[in-house]
Amino acid sequence: MTGMMLLGLAIGKRIGIKSRIFFLGGLGVEGVHGAIKLLITVIKYTVSLESVGVLFLYIGFILNGESMQTALYYAVFHSVSAFCNAGFSLYQNGLEGFYLSFIVPLVIMMLIVSGGIGFPVFSDCWEAFKNNKKISHYSRLVICVTLWLIAAGTGLILISDWNGALSGLPVWAKIWNALFQSITARTAGFDLIHQAKFSSLGQMLTIFLMIIGASPASTGGGIKTTTFGVLAAAVWGEIHGKDETVIWNRKISDSTVKRALALAFVYILTFLIGAVMLTVFENKPFGMIIFEAVSAMGTVGLSTGITPGLSSAGKVILILLMFWGRVGILSFFAALISIDKGAEVHYSEVHIPIG
Repeated sequence: MTGMMLLGLAIGKRIGIKSRIFFLGGLGVEGVHGAIKLLITVIKYTVSLESVGVLFLYIGFILNGESMQTALYYAVFHSVSAFCNAGFSLYQNGLEGFYLSFIVPLVIMMLIVSGGIGFPVFSDCWEAFKNNKKISHYSRLVICVTLWLIAAGTGLILISDWNGALSGLPVWAKIWNALFQSITARTAGFDLIHQAKFSSLGQMLTIFLMIIGASPASTGGGIKTTTFGVLAAAVWGEIHGKDETVIWNRKISDSTVKRALALAFVYILTFLIGAVMLTVFENKPFGMIIFEAVSAMGTVGLSTGITPGLSSAGKVILILLMFWGRVGILSFFAALISIDKGAEVHYSEVHIPIG
Protein backbone atom coordinates (compact mmCIF):
# COMPACT_ATOMS: atom_id res chain seq x y z
CA MET A 1 0.00 0.00 0.00
CA THR A 2 2.93 2.34 0.68
CA GLY A 3 4.30 1.59 -2.79
CA MET A 4 0.96 2.21 -4.48
CA MET A 5 0.49 5.50 -2.61
CA LEU A 6 4.00 6.61 -3.58
CA LEU A 7 3.42 5.67 -7.22
CA GLY A 8 0.18 7.64 -7.25
CA LEU A 9 1.90 10.75 -5.90
CA ALA A 10 4.77 10.36 -8.38
CA ILE A 11 2.46 10.45 -11.41
CA GLY A 12 0.36 13.26 -9.96
CA LYS A 13 -2.69 11.11 -9.25
CA ARG A 14 -5.14 12.22 -6.57
CA ILE A 15 -5.14 9.83 -3.60
CA GLY A 16 -8.75 8.93 -2.84
CA ILE A 17 -10.39 8.34 0.52
CA LYS A 18 -10.47 4.57 0.06
CA SER A 19 -6.74 4.40 -0.71
CA ARG A 20 -5.95 6.54 2.33
CA ILE A 21 -8.01 4.29 4.59
CA PHE A 22 -6.29 1.16 3.23
CA PHE A 23 -2.85 2.74 3.65
CA LEU A 24 -3.48 3.86 7.24
CA GLY A 25 -5.15 0.54 8.08
CA GLY A 26 -2.09 -1.30 6.82
CA LEU A 27 0.02 0.70 9.26
CA GLY A 28 -2.36 0.06 12.13
CA VAL A 29 -3.81 3.57 12.15
CA GLU A 30 -7.55 4.14 12.18
CA GLY A 31 -9.29 6.95 10.31
CA VAL A 32 -8.48 8.83 7.12
CA HIS A 33 -6.62 11.96 8.19
CA GLY A 34 -2.84 12.29 7.97
CA ALA A 35 -2.29 9.59 5.33
CA ILE A 36 -0.07 11.71 3.05
CA LYS A 37 1.87 13.11 6.01
CA LEU A 38 2.50 9.61 7.38
CA LEU A 39 3.48 8.36 3.92
CA ILE A 40 6.11 11.09 3.63
CA THR A 41 7.31 10.25 7.14
CA VAL A 42 7.66 6.58 6.19
CA ILE A 43 9.69 7.46 3.10
CA LYS A 44 11.95 9.93 4.93
CA TYR A 45 12.38 7.57 7.88
CA THR A 46 13.28 4.63 5.65
CA VAL A 47 15.64 6.43 3.29
CA SER A 48 17.40 8.38 6.06
CA LEU A 49 18.07 5.41 8.33
CA GLU A 50 19.09 3.11 5.50
CA SER A 51 21.46 5.80 4.17
CA VAL A 52 23.09 6.21 7.59
CA GLY A 53 23.31 2.43 7.79
CA VAL A 54 25.06 2.30 4.41
CA LEU A 55 27.66 4.84 5.54
CA PHE A 56 28.68 2.99 8.70
CA LEU A 57 28.42 -0.48 7.17
CA TYR A 58 30.69 0.71 4.37
CA ILE A 59 33.30 1.60 6.99
CA GLY A 60 32.80 -1.74 8.71
CA PHE A 61 33.22 -3.76 5.51
CA ILE A 62 36.29 -1.73 4.50
CA LEU A 63 37.84 -2.58 7.87
CA ASN A 64 36.93 -6.22 7.18
CA GLY A 65 39.20 -6.17 4.12
CA GLU A 66 36.65 -5.70 1.33
CA SER A 67 37.47 -3.55 -1.71
CA MET A 68 35.79 -0.13 -1.93
CA GLN A 69 33.36 -1.24 -4.64
CA THR A 70 32.43 -4.49 -2.87
CA ALA A 71 32.12 -2.72 0.49
CA LEU A 72 29.69 -0.17 -0.97
CA TYR A 73 27.57 -2.83 -2.64
CA TYR A 74 27.52 -4.97 0.50
CA ALA A 75 26.71 -1.93 2.65
CA VAL A 76 23.66 -1.01 0.55
CA PHE A 77 22.40 -4.59 0.43
CA HIS A 78 22.82 -5.31 4.15
CA SER A 79 21.43 -1.93 5.22
CA VAL A 80 18.19 -2.51 3.33
CA SER A 81 18.06 -6.14 4.41
CA ALA A 82 18.52 -5.25 8.09
CA PHE A 83 16.06 -2.34 8.16
CA CYS A 84 13.44 -4.43 6.37
CA ASN A 85 14.10 -7.32 8.78
CA ALA A 86 14.77 -9.57 5.77
CA GLY A 87 17.90 -11.24 7.11
CA PHE A 88 19.47 -11.94 3.72
CA SER A 89 23.25 -11.69 3.56
CA LEU A 90 25.73 -11.82 0.68
CA TYR A 91 28.20 -13.76 2.80
CA GLN A 92 28.01 -17.54 2.50
CA ASN A 93 27.77 -17.98 6.28
CA GLY A 94 25.73 -14.86 6.90
CA LEU A 95 27.36 -12.54 9.43
CA GLU A 96 29.00 -15.34 11.40
CA GLY A 97 32.42 -13.97 10.46
CA PHE A 98 31.70 -10.80 12.44
CA TYR A 99 31.11 -12.37 15.86
CA LEU A 100 34.16 -10.57 17.25
CA SER A 101 33.53 -7.33 15.33
CA PHE A 102 31.89 -4.17 16.61
CA ILE A 103 30.80 -1.80 13.81
CA VAL A 104 28.88 -4.17 11.51
CA PRO A 105 26.89 -5.96 14.26
CA LEU A 106 26.11 -2.64 15.97
CA VAL A 107 24.75 -1.02 12.80
CA ILE A 108 22.78 -4.16 11.91
CA MET A 109 21.19 -4.23 15.40
CA MET A 110 20.26 -0.55 15.23
CA LEU A 111 18.67 -1.00 11.80
CA ILE A 112 16.76 -4.08 12.97
CA VAL A 113 15.31 -2.24 15.96
CA SER A 114 14.55 0.86 13.88
CA GLY A 115 12.69 -1.16 11.26
CA GLY A 116 10.86 -3.23 13.85
CA ILE A 117 9.71 -0.38 16.08
CA GLY A 118 6.95 0.68 13.67
CA PHE A 119 6.47 3.82 11.59
CA PRO A 120 3.62 5.30 13.70
CA VAL A 121 5.83 5.12 16.80
CA PHE A 122 8.64 7.00 15.08
CA SER A 123 6.18 9.62 13.79
CA ASP A 124 4.65 10.03 17.25
CA CYS A 125 8.05 10.33 18.95
CA TRP A 126 9.21 12.88 16.38
CA GLU A 127 6.07 14.99 16.86
CA ALA A 128 6.42 14.74 20.64
CA PHE A 129 10.05 15.87 20.40
CA LYS A 130 9.22 18.84 18.16
CA ASN A 131 6.20 19.98 20.16
CA ASN A 132 7.63 19.14 23.60
CA LYS A 133 4.77 16.82 24.56
CA LYS A 134 4.41 13.28 25.85
CA ILE A 135 4.31 10.31 23.53
CA SER A 136 1.12 8.28 23.24
CA HIS A 137 0.40 5.24 25.40
CA TYR A 138 0.74 3.10 22.26
CA SER A 139 4.28 4.34 21.58
CA ARG A 140 5.18 4.01 25.24
CA LEU A 141 3.98 0.40 25.30
CA VAL A 142 5.91 -0.49 22.14
CA ILE A 143 9.15 1.08 23.39
CA CYS A 144 8.89 -0.43 26.89
CA VAL A 145 8.08 -3.95 25.66
CA THR A 146 10.85 -3.73 23.03
CA LEU A 147 13.49 -2.68 25.55
CA TRP A 148 12.28 -5.23 28.09
CA LEU A 149 12.44 -8.07 25.54
CA ILE A 150 15.94 -7.06 24.40
CA ALA A 151 17.26 -6.89 27.97
CA ALA A 152 15.51 -10.04 29.19
CA GLY A 153 16.44 -11.97 26.05
CA THR A 154 20.09 -11.01 26.40
CA GLY A 155 20.23 -12.02 30.05
CA LEU A 156 18.48 -15.35 29.55
CA ILE A 157 20.62 -16.28 26.54
CA LEU A 158 23.74 -15.53 28.60
CA ILE A 159 22.43 -17.87 31.27
CA SER A 160 21.45 -20.64 28.86
CA ASP A 161 24.58 -20.60 26.66
CA TRP A 162 27.38 -19.07 28.72
CA ASN A 163 29.14 -22.44 28.51
CA GLY A 164 27.33 -23.47 25.32
CA ALA A 165 27.25 -21.52 22.07
CA LEU A 166 29.07 -18.61 23.74
CA SER A 167 31.81 -20.71 25.30
CA GLY A 168 35.38 -19.80 24.39
CA LEU A 169 34.53 -16.15 23.77
CA PRO A 170 35.79 -13.21 25.86
CA VAL A 171 33.26 -11.92 28.39
CA TRP A 172 32.50 -8.82 26.32
CA ALA A 173 31.96 -10.96 23.22
CA LYS A 174 29.57 -13.25 25.10
CA ILE A 175 27.44 -10.28 26.12
CA TRP A 176 27.72 -8.75 22.63
CA ASN A 177 26.64 -11.95 20.83
CA ALA A 178 23.82 -12.60 23.33
CA LEU A 179 22.54 -9.08 22.70
CA PHE A 180 22.67 -9.64 18.94
CA GLN A 181 20.83 -12.97 19.29
CA SER A 182 18.13 -11.33 21.40
CA ILE A 183 17.56 -8.61 18.79
CA THR A 184 17.87 -10.69 15.62
CA ALA A 185 15.38 -13.30 16.90
CA ARG A 186 12.67 -10.64 16.75
CA THR A 187 12.16 -11.32 12.98
CA ALA A 188 15.53 -10.10 11.63
CA GLY A 189 17.14 -13.40 10.58
CA PHE A 190 20.85 -12.50 10.78
CA ASP A 191 23.12 -14.52 13.04
CA LEU A 192 26.62 -14.14 14.40
CA ILE A 193 26.58 -17.70 15.79
CA HIS A 194 24.93 -20.59 13.97
CA GLN A 195 21.59 -21.48 15.55
CA ALA A 196 22.41 -25.19 15.78
CA LYS A 197 25.19 -24.36 18.27
CA PHE A 198 22.75 -23.00 20.86
CA SER A 199 21.51 -25.26 23.61
CA SER A 200 17.94 -26.53 23.71
CA LEU A 201 17.09 -23.82 26.23
CA GLY A 202 18.75 -21.19 24.03
CA GLN A 203 16.73 -22.33 21.04
CA MET A 204 13.52 -22.27 23.10
CA LEU A 205 14.26 -18.70 24.16
CA THR A 206 14.84 -17.80 20.51
CA ILE A 207 11.51 -19.42 19.59
CA PHE A 208 9.75 -17.36 22.27
CA LEU A 209 11.28 -14.13 20.93
CA MET A 210 10.42 -15.10 17.34
CA ILE A 211 6.77 -15.66 18.31
CA ILE A 212 6.50 -12.15 19.78
CA GLY A 213 8.33 -10.52 16.90
CA ALA A 214 8.34 -6.82 16.08
CA SER A 215 5.73 -4.07 16.47
CA PRO A 216 2.62 -3.22 14.42
CA ALA A 217 3.11 -1.27 11.18
CA SER A 218 6.77 -2.29 11.07
CA THR A 219 8.90 -4.37 8.73
CA GLY A 220 8.79 -7.40 11.06
CA GLY A 221 6.40 -10.24 11.82
CA GLY A 222 5.26 -12.17 14.89
CA ILE A 223 2.21 -11.61 17.06
CA LYS A 224 3.69 -8.13 17.75
CA THR A 225 4.92 -6.45 20.92
CA THR A 226 1.60 -4.74 21.63
CA THR A 227 -0.24 -8.08 21.55
CA PHE A 228 2.22 -9.47 24.08
CA GLY A 229 1.97 -6.32 26.20
CA VAL A 230 -1.84 -6.33 26.27
CA LEU A 231 -1.98 -10.03 27.14
CA ALA A 232 0.62 -9.57 29.88
CA ALA A 233 -1.41 -6.68 31.33
CA ALA A 234 -4.60 -8.76 31.15
CA VAL A 235 -2.93 -11.66 32.98
CA TRP A 236 -1.51 -9.29 35.59
CA GLY A 237 -4.94 -7.78 36.16
CA GLU A 238 -6.57 -11.21 36.43
CA ILE A 239 -3.98 -12.35 38.97
CA HIS A 240 -4.75 -9.28 41.08
CA GLY A 241 -8.50 -9.77 40.76
CA LYS A 242 -9.15 -6.68 38.63
CA ASP A 243 -12.17 -6.49 36.32
CA GLU A 244 -10.41 -4.23 33.82
CA THR A 245 -7.14 -4.39 31.89
CA VAL A 246 -5.21 -1.24 32.75
CA ILE A 247 -1.88 0.04 31.43
CA TRP A 248 -0.48 3.24 32.94
CA ASN A 249 -3.83 4.34 34.33
CA ARG A 250 -5.61 3.78 31.02
CA LYS A 251 -8.16 1.02 30.40
CA ILE A 252 -7.65 -1.33 27.48
CA SER A 253 -10.97 -2.16 25.86
CA ASP A 254 -12.30 -5.70 26.14
CA SER A 255 -12.44 -5.92 22.34
CA THR A 256 -8.69 -5.21 22.14
CA VAL A 257 -7.93 -7.87 24.74
CA LYS A 258 -10.11 -10.41 22.91
CA ARG A 259 -8.46 -9.59 19.60
CA ALA A 260 -5.00 -10.00 21.15
CA LEU A 261 -6.04 -13.35 22.65
CA ALA A 262 -7.53 -14.54 19.35
CA LEU A 263 -4.44 -13.48 17.41
CA ALA A 264 -2.06 -15.24 19.79
CA PHE A 265 -4.19 -18.39 19.89
CA VAL A 266 -4.61 -18.68 16.11
CA TYR A 267 -0.95 -17.79 15.54
CA ILE A 268 0.36 -20.49 17.89
CA LEU A 269 -2.18 -23.04 16.65
CA THR A 270 -1.19 -22.36 13.03
CA PHE A 271 2.54 -22.90 13.44
CA LEU A 272 1.89 -26.00 15.57
CA ILE A 273 -0.27 -27.44 12.77
CA GLY A 274 2.50 -26.52 10.33
CA ALA A 275 5.07 -28.25 12.53
CA VAL A 276 2.94 -31.40 12.74
CA MET A 277 2.56 -31.41 8.95
CA LEU A 278 6.33 -31.03 8.58
CA THR A 279 6.90 -34.11 10.74
CA VAL A 280 4.79 -36.10 8.28
CA PHE A 281 7.18 -35.32 5.42
CA GLU A 282 10.48 -34.77 7.22
CA ASN A 283 12.54 -37.15 9.35
CA LYS A 284 14.04 -34.47 11.57
CA PRO A 285 14.10 -33.84 15.35
CA PHE A 286 10.85 -32.20 16.44
CA GLY A 287 12.74 -29.38 18.16
CA MET A 288 14.31 -28.37 14.85
CA ILE A 289 10.92 -28.70 13.12
CA ILE A 290 9.31 -26.34 15.64
CA PHE A 291 12.18 -23.89 15.20
CA GLU A 292 11.72 -23.87 11.41
CA ALA A 293 7.94 -23.49 11.65
CA VAL A 294 8.11 -20.58 14.10
CA SER A 295 10.86 -18.90 12.08
CA ALA A 296 8.78 -19.17 8.92
CA MET A 297 5.56 -18.01 10.58
CA GLY A 298 7.33 -14.99 12.04
CA THR A 299 9.13 -14.31 8.73
CA VAL A 300 12.37 -14.41 10.72
CA GLY A 301 14.69 -16.42 8.52
CA LEU A 302 16.76 -18.09 11.24
CA SER A 303 17.42 -21.80 10.78
CA THR A 304 19.20 -24.61 12.56
CA GLY A 305 20.48 -25.69 9.15
CA ILE A 306 17.84 -28.20 8.03
CA THR A 307 16.03 -25.94 5.53
CA PRO A 308 18.10 -26.84 2.42
CA GLY A 309 17.51 -30.53 3.07
CA LEU A 310 13.74 -30.33 3.34
CA SER A 311 11.55 -32.04 0.78
CA SER A 312 9.47 -30.07 -1.71
CA ALA A 313 6.38 -30.66 0.42
CA GLY A 314 8.20 -29.36 3.50
CA LYS A 315 9.30 -26.22 1.66
CA VAL A 316 5.74 -25.60 0.46
CA ILE A 317 4.55 -25.77 4.08
CA LEU A 318 7.18 -23.20 5.08
CA ILE A 319 6.13 -20.99 2.15
CA LEU A 320 2.51 -21.06 3.33
CA LEU A 321 3.56 -20.26 6.90
CA MET A 322 5.66 -17.33 5.68
CA PHE A 323 2.78 -16.03 3.57
CA TRP A 324 0.26 -16.25 6.41
CA GLY A 325 2.70 -14.69 8.84
CA ARG A 326 3.43 -11.74 6.56
CA VAL A 327 -0.15 -11.03 5.46
CA GLY A 328 -1.42 -11.31 9.02
CA ILE A 329 -3.18 -14.44 10.15
CA LEU A 330 -6.39 -12.75 11.30
CA SER A 331 -6.54 -10.69 8.10
CA PHE A 332 -6.03 -13.86 6.07
CA PHE A 333 -8.88 -15.73 7.76
CA ALA A 334 -11.10 -12.64 7.74
CA ALA A 335 -10.80 -12.60 3.94
CA LEU A 336 -11.91 -16.24 3.75
CA ILE A 337 -14.65 -16.32 6.38
CA SER A 338 -17.78 -14.26 5.83
CA ILE A 339 -18.96 -12.32 8.86
CA ASP A 340 -22.64 -12.38 9.78
CA LYS A 341 -23.79 -8.76 10.02
CA GLY A 342 -27.30 -9.67 11.16
CA ALA A 343 -28.95 -8.62 14.40
CA GLU A 344 -26.78 -9.47 17.39
CA VAL A 345 -28.35 -11.82 19.92
CA HIS A 346 -27.38 -11.49 23.58
CA TYR A 347 -27.41 -14.79 25.47
CA SER A 348 -27.70 -15.43 29.19
CA GLU A 349 -24.44 -16.08 31.01
CA VAL A 350 -23.28 -19.47 32.27
CA HIS A 351 -20.52 -20.07 34.82
CA ILE A 352 -17.65 -22.32 33.72
CA PRO A 353 -14.83 -22.98 36.23
CA ILE A 354 -11.37 -22.16 34.86
CA GLY A 355 -8.07 -23.45 36.20
